Amino acid sequence: MNCESAIVCVPASHPAFPGHFPSDPVVPGVVLLSMVVEQAAKHFGACDHPSTWHRIRFIQPVGPDQPFRIKLSGDRQQFKFRIESTAGALIAHGQCRSS
Repeated sequence: MNCESAIVCVPASHPAFPGHFPSDPVVPGVVLLSMVVEQAAKHFGACDHPSTWHRIRFIQPVGPDQPFRIKLSGDRQQFKFRIESTAGALIAHGQCRSS
């Protein structure tokens, strides 16, 4: 079972921010999940076809330009993810299975 980690952030210029709580912008969950898919594809060659998401929990918001870590464990057929602040606080977690 592989375990991979990457530090990323969503720039304040991202097009989702003006429409997602403009006075107090947060990264939409769908953007976080798309970043998980990008990291999975990079590390496992996963998610190149439809996938099923399980047990996704968003614990705390992420703001523009806020760095965070995406941790993946598993393989291209099934993996778990954790999104954490750079200080280690849990932001979100869940699982993905290839269909």
